[in-house]
Amino acid sequence: MENLITTRLYLVPFKLEVVKAAIIGNAELSSFLGVTVLPDWYEEEYISNLPLIADILCKYPFQSEWGWGSLIIHKADNTLIGHVMVKVIPDNTFSPTGSLEIGYYIAPSYRQQGYASEATKAVIDWALSQPSVQSVTAGCDPDNIASKRVLEKIGMQLIESREKVLVWKLCKTAMVK
Repeated sequence: MENLITTRLYLVPFKLEVVKAAIIGNAELSSFLGVTVLPDWYEEEYISNLPLIADILCKYPFQSEWGWGSLIIHKADNTLIGHVMVKVIPDNTFSPTGSLEIGYYIAPSYRQQGYASEATKAVIDWALSQPSVQSVTAGCDPDNIASKRVLEKIGMQLIESREKVLVWKLCKTAMVK
């Protein structure tokens, strides 16, 4: 990943050194990034996974190149408001397949303002411009109307409905809106 800029956001790669700062805590992350860090920029269960994410970034060079997606910085407020996760999908030999999985989270006080769509669209547009990437998938809870709207808005297509998750996909050949 690289730094991306949208109309209202800075998207900063969530590389290993940034993950390590986040593991230490929000004060360290704030100092490292030079931004205000909201206490709820992540879901609680997500923070407990940061050591595992750091381990993945150390073990798998192809994931390390991407980092764990991008942190979402609100330009006007200079505040960390969320994250767009990018996970490289490996095959059974742990080699990249050309597919990525995305996810996103926006702090509650910044929701319903289009930030998830703006950030996720920028990340997907950039990802699909990379020669090695052919498709991007995402999953969401069938009852999460806001998340479904984000995925529809950025041009993803619903491809599968499972009991507890809807699976969405966008291929390189599709046009991102």
